[in-house]
Amino acid sequence: MRITNEKLVELGRREAEQRAAIGDVISGYIIGSVAHNRAMLGGTADIDLVLIHEEPPPVPMEVVPLSDQIHLDITHHSRELYTQPRDLRVHPWLGPSLCEPIFLHDPQHFFERAQAGARGRFFRPDHIHIRACAFLKRARHARAVLNLSNRWIKTYSRAVLEAANAAVSLTGFPVAGRRLVLDLERASEELNYAEVYEGFLQLLGAENIDGWNMPDLLSAWARAYDFSGEISSDPDLAPCRRSYYLSGFQALAEANRPEAVLWTLLTTWENALQALELVETAELHLQTWEATLERLKLSPATAGVRSEELEQYLDQIEDFIEAWAKDNGV
Repeated sequence: MRITNEKLVELGRREAEQRAAIGDVISGYIIGSVAHNRAMLGGTADIDLVLIHEEPPPVPMEVVPLSDQIHLDITHHSRELYTQPRDLRVHPWLGPSLCEPIFLHDPQHFFERAQAGARGRFFRPDHIHIRACAFLKRARHARAVLNLSNRWIKTYSRAVLEAANAAVSLTGFPVAGRRLVLDLERASEELNYAEVYEGFLQLLGAENIDGWNMPDLLSAWARAYDFSGEISSDPDLAPCRRSYYLSGFQALAEANRPEAVLWTLLTTWENALQALELVETAELHLQTWEATLERLKLSPATAGVRSEELEQYLDQIEDFIEAWAKDNGV
């Protein structure tokens, strides 16, 4: 069966309506790659479904497999989150999500009203500036606690992404998902500020990936992911997401864009190894991981240097944002 974007939307709609029929779901909408009609990569896709509940939901996230190629990535919200939609418009992640979603289920028009309030004046320069500064604040906080974090790669990679999105959000929408590096490149071109894209890759050590044996690297990633999925309840390590990630990595590598794999590969691999930390066989999965960090110059020995480079990147991004604000009358 050929998977179309219309089919993915219909699957999301069916799930939202079924949940509403048996529970307290009052609204449902789709965000992410399906909402922008570019979900398929490597023959796989996820459907980013947001369900709004009358009461606080029991879990914030869940993953539901639909086939070998498709799964639902469901975020659960309480209606209380939407009571001040004008505040949401300046939230760095929720604001953009509310700007251009696909409505699925909203019989009471609850989400429609909230979305209208959040989207109003979304592109006004002062609101754009607030969202950019929010990303910058998140990145600086992560950088400040790097030395205290017992998950250095997780904290560092998040700080790098938030820093890049501080600039990217000036175009309206932050980058995320399997195509985030490709989208970051396009956003940098739109901003006429290549340093956002180039600095992001430099901070991840992308200049050191020439000559990688990508099949061996992905094989090591897959082994760690498989074992972690057996013992972890983390939705990001759900077995149905393995093919989603792996097929995306392979598609980007085959397109001669291995650097586009890097951020997602590192963050999911680190997450898998964290889940395996207390397992007796954990050391079997560390050798390739540690060698990869050494090659990327992201090992503990280079943490201090990388932290300083991140600080310089943040300063450059902040200067760019403030120049943009001045040019746009903020």
